[in-house]
Amino acid sequence: MLLEPRPLPPETVDGLRPPRAGFPYFAHADQYAFEPTAPAGSPVNAWWLADASFLVYGDSTFIDHAFNASPLPLQGFSLAWLGSSELNRGMILSNPSALVIVFRGTRLQVRNLFDVAEFVLINQNDLWTDTKFFPAAWPTDGKVHSGFLEAFSEISPILDRVVTNRTPGQRVWLTGHSLGGALATLAAAHLGFEQVHAATTYGAPRVGDSAFIRSIPEARLARYVHRDDWVATVPPTILGYAHPGVLHSLKSGGNRDLWNDLRTGTEELAAALVTLAREGKSRVGALPFKISGLADHAAIYYATLLWNRLLESSSRKLKSETR
Repeated sequence: MLLEPRPLPPETVDGLRPPRAGFPYFAHADQYAFEPTAPAGSPVNAWWLADASFLVYGDSTFIDHAFNASPLPLQGFSLAWLGSSELNRGMILSNPSALVIVFRGTRLQVRNLFDVAEFVLINQNDLWTDTKFFPAAWPTDGKVHSGFLEAFSEISPILDRVVTNRTPGQRVWLTGHSLGGALATLAAAHLGFEQVHAATTYGAPRVGDSAFIRSIPEARLARYVHRDDWVATVPPTILGYAHPGVLHSLKSGGNRDLWNDLRTGTEELAAALVTLAREGKSRVGALPFKISGLADHAAIYYATLLWNRLLESSSRKLKSETR
């Protein structure tokens, strides 16, 4: 089967809000199987883990369906939850060779207003976690974001049990997007790299200070940032925060054109308001979402661009082998 690159998502609320129904999660994982012993940043695992970090935003029914429709069950993978399926703080994908722990990022929820309009809210608990950015002491060395530390403390006993009970030979991988990436970073430092093989984050904020990130070997954490992703720039360095790991930058369509985004976004918003006036109902999902730093943060970009990068990498490798 000819494998093709995927188009970029439409920059609307529905186009960028995770998860996305119909997205081909783990499609072609039978041809690009997860590589448990690969280094952090391998093209196959970068794509695979981006899909996982996108999928984990769904509820348990959504995730179950996508998992069962993928090649993963035939590869010996099973699906479990970090905690309970109802809370969905993360999911665990495991086979005899790999234990992949995927932390969920900040949730967005749609609310209806009198069946006339919809609006999007950040989950209140997640918002409180994200905004408690003053540093707190990390148990071993350095300081970390107090909100992230509080959220991690609630799941660390579960994480410890999962890792302690893994079967011999399983390599532990940690991953997540946004808040999920922050929790994956804390988990890596907590467990230590005697137990963790590698960690991969997508659009992750800064988590701790320079003393904290010294506990994370640079080569063992791959950090992906798409274009102008604003979340990767907070909390500010003026408070002592720093990023661990190796940075991998992702581009899509060149640099942002702020004025063009404002112009086209305004035109699309005006069209949506005309629809509201005509039909008496508005769907927020159809509205444009072109605020560069926030639009670039969308998990679907990471999953799409890393699939496309994997195909490019495979094509270059094939060409070099046939010369």
